[in-house]
Amino acid sequence: MFGVDYSHSFKSILSYSSVCLLSLSILACQPAPEAAAPKGRPPTPVKVQALKTELIQTRLQALGSLLARESVDISSSVTEKIQSLHFDDGQTVKSGDLLVTLEQAEEAAQLKSARADLAEHERELQRLKGLLAKQSAAQTEYDQRQTSKLRAESKIAEISALLNERSIRAPFSGVVGLRELSPGALLSPGTRITSLDDLSVMRLDFYIPSLNIKALALGQEIIARSDALNEDFSGHISAIDSRIDPIKRSLKVRALIPNADGHLKPGMLMQVVLITSEREGILIPESALLSEQLHHYVWLLSDGKAEQRQVELGVRKPGFVEVRSGLSAGEQLIYEGIGNLQAGMAVAPQGNK
Repeated sequence: MFGVDYSHSFKSILSYSSVCLLSLSILACQPAPEAAAPKGRPPTPVKVQALKTELIQTRLQALGSLLARESVDISSSVTEKIQSLHFDDGQTVKSGDLLVTLEQAEEAAQLKSARADLAEHERELQRLKGLLAKQSAAQTEYDQRQTSKLRAESKIAEISALLNERSIRAPFSGVVGLRELSPGALLSPGTRITSLDDLSVMRLDFYIPSLNIKALALGQEIIARSDALNEDFSGHISAIDSRIDPIKRSLKVRALIPNADGHLKPGMLMQVVLITSEREGILIPESALLSEQLHHYVWLLSDGKAEQRQVELGVRKPGFVEVRSGLSAGEQLIYEGIGNLQAGMAVAPQGNK
């Protein structure tokens, strides 16, 4: 058996290891090369606006239909032919103006006869009165003639009423509509001849949810918009219904709107805005708002740096939201470029409002 001598190899390995350790020690003791100093980060560009107070209104919205302040269909209470019409389509008339005359020749003749009878009774009473003074006539004869006179007066009043029914007059001032019948037509009770509307003031009826009943008050201002006219009209609440609709759970409200120029017409659909309160407050763009669950934050510019602040919100309007607390007028709000902001970060306002 031949023996293997490993002592030389082992000594060589130890010697090599010692050299490596010495080299590493020398390298470790040498100073590291100096690292390059980082350059300063430029300020983040943002857009900023100065906060200011403005008038904020709390509003309720509804849909309503217009009605004339007074409106009626002109018709007759008797069956008779139309003798003549005294109005044109769309004419403005005054209260008491004659609109329609019906045939009334028979009633006119009866009235003439009744007046003749009355005149005869009055002449006879005068004669009997003189005879009574001379005691040449009986008191009973005078009393009978007096009764006949009263009957003649009642007859005249009755015939005059019949004549009035055949002379149809405007019950109030307004504008007549289109004529439905012509002279010579046989008119039945209730048959519509035309319409009459008082358009000087319009009634606007709309419904408000019963939950908002405390926000309603007589005389309260409303704004009504007509899409057909592309115009806003102002008015006020004139009446509030005493009952809540059990199905709709809403309350009927009536407002009056002046209509001196006559642009508004009955039946028009109106968008109603009811102003329930007014106050001074701060509105900010929705783009400036950050929300986490129930908490809301905004970024402000303070001494050239970004500052985050928690706020409480109020009402919303398209594109904007009210801040009830947390902000003051004059502070600089960052409304654009807030995505990568951190507290204390330097920012550079650009293109501010």
